[in-house]
Amino acid sequence: MKISQVEMFLHTSHTGSIAEAARKLNKSRTTVSAALSTLEDDLGVKLLTRTGNRVKLTEIGEAVANDCERLIMIANDIQTKCSQHLNGVESALRIARDDALPESLWRALLQQLNIRFPNTSFSVYVAPSPELEDMVAQNIVDIAYGLLPSHHKIPRVLQLDLGQIRMMSVAHKNHPLSQLRKVSSSDLERYTEIALAYIDDEGLKPVAPKSTNYIALTFYEHLRNAVLDGTGWSDVPALLINDHLREGTIKVIKHNKAMTWQPYGEIVESESRRGAVIQWLSDQLENYLLEVTD
Repeated sequence: MKISQVEMFLHTSHTGSIAEAARKLNKSRTTVSAALSTLEDDLGVKLLTRTGNRVKLTEIGEAVANDCERLIMIANDIQTKCSQHLNGVESALRIARDDALPESLWRALLQQLNIRFPNTSFSVYVAPSPELEDMVAQNIVDIAYGLLPSHHKIPRVLQLDLGQIRMMSVAHKNHPLSQLRKVSSSDLERYTEIALAYIDDEGLKPVAPKSTNYIALTFYEHLRNAVLDGTGWSDVPALLINDHLREGTIKVIKHNKAMTWQPYGEIVESESRRGAVIQWLSDQLENYLLEVTD
């Protein structure tokens, strides 16, 4: 049984005519008729009854028609995936990312990915920035996107800087730190800090808190929300709080290191093959970071 024979069977069953099926397939009537006969011989059943120039599905023909439709769909998927592979398009991609960029951006990118690469399957996992390198190194994901660590700790993992994100030390407008004309390091230590938390081999840890009194949470959105609630002060990506800064709900603390830039980029295993999907996604993120930092 050949896929081409199954395709001819389906066209014939849909049109009710061997001649019409041949015309749609741009083949001779003799070729289609012979292929149908061969298919029936291979299966050992009659799929069609012929009456003059018209054909009709037999009982078994009706029973297997849907299965034949599925077979053609699967065959097309196989051909598409093989073609994608030859053209450097990944058939499946496992992505990890942090939440330093707005969620609305990622929603838009996933929608565009689905349109541009409809035959690629995507799995996306959100994790704190410090966990991304290990996830790539352990082959949990194929690629990760996030704020890049200041100390590159795994030699076989590569980092590609795609742009810069401004980090801001902020507090609610009614927080005591927002009332000070000048904030010192000892002032920061005095009040509760909302720090980023992550998991390593030793367990759950905060990322370098400046205060001994801290609450560590796993995502920047959680840090931002804790600041909005007045629970404490925090260092968060400006892209997640710009609206609140404009409204005046959140204020930048007047500390000499309240605003810094941190690289955001791509993390991959050094021996990994860079496909078309990764290239497109990285380009989109780089373009976005260029636009928002102009």
